[in-house]
Amino acid sequence: MPTELGKVMNELIRGAKPQPTRGQDKADQIRAYYKQGLQQIRGDRNMHPDRRRIEIAQLYATTRDALAKVKNDQVHADRTTFAQLERRLWGYDDVRATAPDRATIDATIRDAQDRAAQLKKPSQAARALAEAEQAGDNILARAIAKRAHDMDWAEPVADYLASRPGAAELYQQAGDIYHRQNAPQGVMALQHIGALGKPEELRGLDDKTIQSMADPQDSAA
Repeated sequence: MPTELGKVMNELIRGAKPQPTRGQDKADQIRAYYKQGLQQIRGDRNMHPDRRRIEIAQLYATTRDALAKVKNDQVHADRTTFAQLERRLWGYDDVRATAPDRATIDATIRDAQDRAAQLKKPSQAARALAEAEQAGDNILARAIAKRAHDMDWAEPVADYLASRPGAAELYQQAGDIYHRQNAPQGVMALQHIGALGKPEELRGLDDKTIQSMADPQDSAA
């Protein structure tokens, strides 16, 4: 997704604030269980301090690894979903699926893409899109909108999506993913999924030392 269209969605399609991702929700749940676990360990007054520190190290290491997995899963899911959204928005699978003659429709698509590639200004794209819409040429309209998208021409893209609420929703979903992957706030939110502060009992210790406390056999190997 180009820079401008990724950073600032048109008012028509921006909608509400991006909703929390599944990864963010899972990370919040994991951290909640982590806090409960810390409270239980710290609340056991019969536990020897050395044993308490080991159990906290085990809880911390397990939670840290779980959050790292959730973050990696979110990144992978975002990449997969983004590719799928791009294909649904700008591909022609739906057109080909209903076309009686595949060769003819492929030639029509190529012609539309070649015509769209000749557009050099957003004003040209806007006019060409209006003409395609008036003629009911959805294949050409999609090709022009894709050209505008690639060139960061916000107005033609907004014009195209204005009469296509389904495509607008897909575009907003793609924008949310782009924001998470590229915008500073989105990147910070993604990093937060895997973030875990060290409890006071482990402060000053690096992760290797903590891992050796949590699993001495694994550390020795």
